Amino acid sequence: MMRFSVTLAAAAFVGSAAFAAGPRPVAVEPGVYHAPAPVSGFNWEGFYAGASLGYGSTNYDPSINWSDPSIPAALGIDLPDLGGRGGLGSLQAGYNFMLSDNMVAGIQLDGTFSAINNTTGLNLMLGPNEIDFEYRIAPRTMYTIAGRLGYLTNPDTMVYGLLGYTRANFRGSWDLLATDGVDTFTADGSYSFALNGAAIGMGIETRLSNNMTLGLEYRYNHMQRYSFIDQDGVFTPDDNLEIGFDTSVQTIRAGLNFHF
Repeated sequence: MMRFSVTLAAAAFVGSAAFAAGPRPVAVEPGVYHAPAPVSGFNWEGFYAGASLGYGSTNYDPSINWSDPSIPAALGIDLPDLGGRGGLGSLQAGYNFMLSDNMVAGIQLDGTFSAINNTTGLNLMLGPNEIDFEYRIAPRTMYTIAGRLGYLTNPDTMVYGLLGYTRANFRGSWDLLATDGVDTFTADGSYSFALNGAAIGMGIETRLSNNMTLGLEYRYNHMQRYSFIDQDGVFTPDDNLEIGFDTSVQTIRAGLNFHF
């Protein structure tokens, strides 16, 4: 009887101690960790290079200016504008920097090869006498360095503005035919010149794949004035005669860029 009482007392003590200590933690099997899904979007930062095709137009605003400070006297004649249209192709390369989650800045170099042509003709006839004159001018190549500032409308699409400097190489040629019905005189010539100017534009670029984008861009180039004649002392000792034109080039182009 004594042994049973001792055993019962021991069991009661152990049970009360376990109750006082509270419930024991239950072991849980370790779960499988799932990494968060990657955020979709294109990595705009870094080098890129590509090619574009497009269409462009030129506008030439010719004028004649004469002045004589000793009189004083001045004369300005604004002639009708001349223009041309044609296709173009370009190669471009640049580098983008991420300024924030949705702002992109970059610098771009590109070269454009143009088939924009303009032909102007003049034909005068008086009896058997005839003068036929034809003049052609075209921007053959244009090289631009520009800064771009873009905004990501979503992770895969950027709209941007462009501002830069352009150097364009032009080529001109002419043909002249004059006849009095008996004798005929012909002449022709060609020349080239380069003009500098400002480039301003805007565009949109969107992702096609992990390293390819498609872009559409409009660009306006305003070039410096070109003078055929700029000579002093033509009609009086102190006068100046200047004949030339102001030039602008507008282009729209679509292109593919490969991002490295």
